[in-house]
Amino acid sequence: MRLFRIGPDQYIENMSGMGASYRDGARWNTAGVPVLYFGTTPSVAMLELGNYIPSPRDLPDSYRLAVFEAPDDSVETWPVDRLPDDWAEFPYPIATQQMGTQWLQLRKRLILLVPSCAVAGGMENIAVVNPLHPDLAKLRLVEKHTTIYNERMFKGI
Repeated sequence: MRLFRIGPDQYIENMSGMGASYRDGARWNTAGVPVLYFGTTPSVAMLELGNYIPSPRDLPDSYRLAVFEAPDDSVETWPVDRLPDDWAEFPYPIATQQMGTQWLQLRKRLILLVPSCAVAGGMENIAVVNPLHPDLAKLRLVEKHTTIYNERMFKGI
């Protein structure tokens, strides 16, 4: 399976899971629990990044869109109907943080596919990757792109 991550080039291959989500917590993990978040498509990764920057036009030149390959045999999927009603709200509901943290701590699978909050109705997924899973070494970078957003996008911003 292919996974997509956008971030500073110097950190794009850092798989420690000790970034901002570790420090602050996020939708699928509580603070202090290592985790990696990826898009399941380049467009989902781009939309998810939109939650953290005021405009894609402000994206630093050091950012890259990285493409990774991961094993297909270590994936679990949680559809919308398995999630609490408030799963997509902000700030993150405690219920999703607890669910994701429990999943990460069990270390049964490398990848958890969950609905993306950046896409209405959870019609697309993100991948929560467990950096403490033994199969993490099978996640490998295959390419990096310096152009992330088309220059024509967001001209009105």
